[in-house]
Amino acid sequence: MDTAPLALEGRCVLVVEDGWQLAHALKLLLERMGMVVAGPVGTAKEAEALACKCLPEIALVDVNLNGVLAYALMDRLHALGIHIIVITGYEELPLSVEKYCAALHKPFTAAALQEALEAAAAR
Repeated sequence: MDTAPLALEGRCVLVVEDGWQLAHALKLLLERMGMVVAGPVGTAKEAEALACKCLPEIALVDVNLNGVLAYALMDRLHALGIHIIVITGYEELPLSVEKYCAALHKPFTAAALQEALEAAAAR
């Protein structure tokens, strides 16, 4: 990714991921895509506070945050009009996640992430 995708340039994205290595890697990759990154944060409480403060357009949310499932957080962010991209290590997800923009199964590629972000930005 030598140039930032125009559809993503300057858009605010909230990163909710409790694994510090993945969270850091996502932040760097998103910044290289030209996005404004809020976070990363590792809990639902931190995510909600930051979302209210920075009003992101898109949120990347890990399903499992330190043993707590984040479906309620995703629903609250979605209700605020934030486009949700689910990040998961689980093989199967409940049907309720179909209302979100995309689901990325770990490990995922930078190209898959970019595709999901562009789809979310186009909504």
